[in-house]
Amino acid sequence: MIVKDSEKKSHISRGLVLLMATVCGFTVANVYLNQTLLVSMSTSFHVSAASIGIIATLAQIGYALGNLLIVPLGDIFERKKMILFLLFAICIVLALNALSINKTWMMVTSLALGIVTVVPQIIVPLAANIASDHNRGKVLGNVAIGLVCGILGARLASGFIDVHFGWRMVYWTSAVATLFMILLVYIYFPKSKGGNATSYKHLLMSLGPLFIKERALQKACVSQGMMFASFSTFWTTLVFLLHTHPYSYGSDMVGVIGLVGIAGAFATPIIGRLIDIKGAKFASLLCMSVSLLAFIGLIRGGYWLPRLILGALLITIGTQANQVACQFTIFQLGEEKRSRLNGLYMVSTFLGGSLGSYVGLLAWSKWQWNGVCAIAILMIAISCCSLIPMNIPKKMIGNFMNKKGSNM
Repeated sequence: MIVKDSEKKSHISRGLVLLMATVCGFTVANVYLNQTLLVSMSTSFHVSAASIGIIATLAQIGYALGNLLIVPLGDIFERKKMILFLLFAICIVLALNALSINKTWMMVTSLALGIVTVVPQIIVPLAANIASDHNRGKVLGNVAIGLVCGILGARLASGFIDVHFGWRMVYWTSAVATLFMILLVYIYFPKSKGGNATSYKHLLMSLGPLFIKERALQKACVSQGMMFASFSTFWTTLVFLLHTHPYSYGSDMVGVIGLVGIAGAFATPIIGRLIDIKGAKFASLLCMSVSLLAFIGLIRGGYWLPRLILGALLITIGTQANQVACQFTIFQLGEEKRSRLNGLYMVSTFLGGSLGSYVGLLAWSKWQWNGVCAIAILMIAISCCSLIPMNIPKKMIGNFMNKKGSNM
């Protein structure tokens, strides 16, 4: 039986939330697998470390494109079938990544992998629709645990596999895991259908006016886009920091620090409950403050491992909890357009992520770690500015126009 999203919501079980979080984690991890593999890939393809960084950027650009072109379809088509189709596509592209013979091949397949790895952004609106109004923040927070674990767990798993079996085995392992996810989704995911009976062309054409109309969406896009840019700046350059003095570690150490960062995932349900009580704006300000303090501390503390680990934890908490706060805000704008809202929101988020990867590598090549931290602090400052009220009250405009007219 297909249940329309507009009909009465059913209770979402803990088991289903756990499964949604797990599928989100395993799929979103594919965007981040390459970040700990860049040094190994540069050696394999005989290119410079700075040059190979484009692969991480293209994966995130692809993810942004997938959110723009694929995620809005959740407002039209049955989401379970969409998820299954995309998971099959992910398996194919992962195999192509593993078979890459040069940098150009890897660039193309990384872009393609990013495009099809948008399954989490179809699951999140599905979870929001099933959840009731009084516990939506909590449900989104719990699903976000899977996203954070996937992002950071990818670094742990890929770093370990790379050191012991080579970077190509990372992609083969992920392909096998995705096949298992297909089976779980087919058996346990509920069917759901968007209530928008329109063509794909009109759906895409509605994205621009929707973005212009919804001021809350614009603020959320800037807020999380810049927060995620600072997050990507940190994690993309971390592998290079750990390869230099005083560390001289391998790529597996990035995964170990990522494992510590996973502890930050369990802050997202707390933020979800805080949103239900205090509101999303309060939660966002708290998250930004946490990340800002972390980067300030890392300017000098980045060369001391305990402080570096603490910084990774705080940056993860701040970034991922802010994502929950921003998604809660935009999902209040209307149930029938949640896939489009989430698609636009995630486009900006991962464009920010790709910007962070690129600028972070540029900052590292010119100014090393201090430059990376300075760029990240600037990004968080821009994110904070997005919460400043920018609307001029209509009454003020009217008074100004009347005063101007009386002086003429």
